Amino acid sequence: MPPKLNFDAKEFGPSVGSIVQIFQRTYNAWTNDTSQLAFSILGTSVATISLFKLVRHLWGYVRPSKLQIYCHSETGSWALVTGASDGIGRGFVDELLSNGFNVLLHGRNQSKLEGIVKELAQKHPKRTVDYVVADASSNDSPELAVLEKVKSLPGKLTILVNNVGGINTKPTFVELSNIGAQSIDTQLNMNIRFPTQLTAALIPALQKNQPSLIMNCGSGAGVIGVPYITTYSGTKGYIHSFTLALKAEMAAEGYAPDKRSSKGVEVKGYIIGNTQSGGNKTDVPFFTISSAQCARGCLRQVGNGKTLETPHWRQEMIEWIASVIPEKTMRDSMAQQMRDRKEQEAKEL
Repeated sequence: MPPKLNFDAKEFGPSVGSIVQIFQRTYNAWTNDTSQLAFSILGTSVATISLFKLVRHLWGYVRPSKLQIYCHSETGSWALVTGASDGIGRGFVDELLSNGFNVLLHGRNQSKLEGIVKELAQKHPKRTVDYVVADASSNDSPELAVLEKVKSLPGKLTILVNNVGGINTKPTFVELSNIGAQSIDTQLNMNIRFPTQLTAALIPALQKNQPSLIMNCGSGAGVIGVPYITTYSGTKGYIHSFTLALKAEMAAEGYAPDKRSSKGVEVKGYIIGNTQSGGNKTDVPFFTISSAQCARGCLRQVGNGKTLETPHWRQEMIEWIASVIPEKTMRDSMAQQMRDRKEQEAKEL
């Protein structure tokens, strides 16, 4: 055991002496046998808990997915993917078809969707692929067109992937005060109104066709808060809260997933970091993943009981780093990065 301190605080004068006395008492208390044992137990407990959390996180990225429990309809199980023309949405389409689901693609460009459906029909001849056209950024109830299409499907809808969303401004990085009211409303429609209204419209069918799954695609921007894409960042924060509330509501209504009866409506949300797609060419070394990796990672974590998570362990690291860095340091670093992106975009336009 370390030796005890025994200074005479009076030798240091009244002001310094009081500090010395406090330090001495604290040190002596910390170094006695009882304190040493307590700190050893505390340290071991913290290390054990941290190790358990680390193993649990890593297991989430390698564990077998429970996705197949949603492929149960004898007439064909369908998955609806919004914003399915390219990027992460297209990644979801490919993965779901490979896992035995029929897929309904949503987008706003009919000719593009027709070409994709033709391509996928050749690639997956045993699956059925269809599409529905609806402009998610409009305010004339585009979700109704999707609902009518779902009702006509020759099978049961068991999965809804709310993927559509993005930034509609040009340039991409712009101050909130310079975006314009119409662009703000367009972004709110696409990122908040459409997925919320569509989910509300499809919940009765998903409850009827249980077990079923709702997947909401959020963003790291909705956690950290990113300048020059303020509206987008705020809408993704909404998606995270919406996911948590919807999961709680499904449980309150008796639709919590039940492993024994294979019933319920599972609700999952994803905090997606930088992902290469048609609308995002920015590369962040090591932390950037492909659209296929993103979709595959999201589907792999189906059925693990967690509500919000990242699709890839590398992006999980970003979330952890952001949680331990002081807020001001994180904010200043983010501001500089986004200013650089804004300036680079201005040069390219």
